[in-house]
Parts: sequence; C-alpha cells; structure tokens
Amino acid sequence: FDRHELLIYEEVARMPPFRRKTLVLIGAQGVGRRSLKNKLIMSDQARYGTTIPYTSRKPKESEKDGHGYRFVSRGEMEADIKAGRYLEHGEYEGNLYGTKIDSIRAVVEAGKMCILDVNPQAVKVLRTAEFVPYVVFIEAPSPETLRAMNR
Repeated sequence: FDRHELLIYEEVARMPPFRRKTLVLIGAQGVGRRSLKNKLIMSDQARYGTTIPYTSRKPKESEKDGHGYRFVSRGEMEADIKAGRYLEHGEYEGNLYGTKIDSIRAVVEAGKMCILDVNPQAVKVLRTAEFVPYVVFIEAPSPETLRAMNR
C-alpha cells in the first residue's frame, strides 16, 4: 500500500502564473530529461536551480562534497530514508543514492524554481501546496528517430 495513493482530499494553492516552485520533467529513459534540465539551468542560473544528490559511497580522490554529490555515511542515509526525508532513493553497486526533500526546499528558499528529473512516483510526494509542481511529460521520439540517433 502506497500512502500517497489514498487521497481523501487534495491540497490546493493559489499561485500566480509562472511562479511555480518546482518543475518536474517526466519521460522514458533516454528522452533527454537531464539534457533539458541542464540547458534550462544554464540558460538562466538566477531563475533555475536543482538539487545535489546524496550518496553513501566514498568520494573519489578528485571529488569534493557538494560538487556533484553530497557524501554521507550509509547509516545516516538509511536513518533519513526511514524518517521519510528523501523524495526518492535507490541502491547501485552497494551504495545508496537519493534526493533529499530539504535540498529541494533550499533551492526554493534561494528564490529559484527547482528543476527535477525524477521517477514519476516522486510526483505523489511533491503534489502539495508547499512545492506546487509543474509536471512536464517528455514524449519519446518515434522509432525512426531513435534508430537514426543510435546510428
């Protein structure tokens, strides 16, 4: 049972046009969500921002905390996941990765629209008066276009 599936009521917030707090890009893998997110942020860094993912893996020699990833211990990350502090999380090659809800708040509090490239299940958590997400579904290109791109 998904606690976000059962809607007894839905929060509603009055929002001026184009003043959304989060922009969520949804679409199949490989449709260009991350590229679009990066282009938007680079086009106007004063208006758009994004989160830095958290991970339990050890930083590589050239990596610094806060540049690419926020490095935390596995125990700390597991405790925060259990406490519901992550929008989404997963495990890859024995390490945890995730997007912390407070990191979205930090972007919004900085006066920017937070652009997220997340799993569609995460939208259930974001659909609140606090985040007021604008969700954009990016359609996959036609099979012919995909074949041409892969050549």
